[in-house]
Amino acid sequence: MPKKKATKQKEITKKVDDETKQENKPKSLDWNELDKYIGQPVWDSREKRWRILDGYRRMQNTFAITYSDIADWVSFYDRFLYLEEVM
Repeated sequence: MPKKKATKQKEITKKVDDETKQENKPKSLDWNELDKYIGQPVWDSREKRWRILDGYRRMQNTFAITYSDIADWVSFYDRFLYLEEVM
């Protein structure tokens, strides 16, 4: 009889490790939280750098944000903003 239990235990251990990594992942900012962070640095997941949040607004059926280092508006849904660095 082949021993299949050892293989199953390795798979279960790997799944548990993946779940603990997901629990430690910081939560991205929601649209209704942005007012608290105007003028403060936030981690931009798309650019992978810290940026100062300068403003936000709703434009028709989408939401937009701007940073202090650009003069244009970018879509809020294209990126995730965090309060701590995420790799």
